[in-house]
Amino acid sequence: MKIVIQRHGEPDIGEWGKISSSEMTKWINCYNESGVITDNKPCDESLMHAKRSFIVCSTLERSKHSANLLNVEEFVSDPSFCEAELPVMNVPLLKLSPHAWSIIFRIFWFIGLSKDVESKKEISSRVKIACKTLEKLAREHENVLLVGHGIMNRLIAKELLQRGWGGEKTPNGKKYHGYSYWEYRVFIK
Repeated sequence: MKIVIQRHGEPDIGEWGKISSSEMTKWINCYNESGVITDNKPCDESLMHAKRSFIVCSTLERSKHSANLLNVEEFVSDPSFCEAELPVMNVPLLKLSPHAWSIIFRIFWFIGLSKDVESKKEISSRVKIACKTLEKLAREHENVLLVGHGIMNRLIAKELLQRGWGGEKTPNGKKYHGYSYWEYRVFIK
């Protein structure tokens, strides 16, 4: 059995410049509703994995749009694969890029400040559900490809390794990291 975990393509969200922390809620909503830049396409190996696999993705638009760009006729979207949300905190008088705010808020989340979003503990439970779903699909279809998200892909990969899935190496002996846009990791059992 094989599970391929791939990150979505680069979101088509446009330029935002520096914004206040309170404007991050609007940015996050735009990010979650955005498709991906179609000029930046998946590599041939990704298309090959997609052609041979049952495709599953999250319910977020960038994940579904990326699944469409893999040239498959159908896929299933499941909310258990959605990205761990960012907790938006009010930091007065400071303006930063959305990327910088995302890093700051993700650090807050990792240290346990989840405010109005799923906590690390809640995400941990969702990761276990996501892995059970992937394993069930792998038993049914032999090959599964998840079009997921950066943090969730990392957490799912860690859980799959703990469940006895091995990471497949590339021809040059290195493992794909699978954390940048369109990158993937392959797990076999």
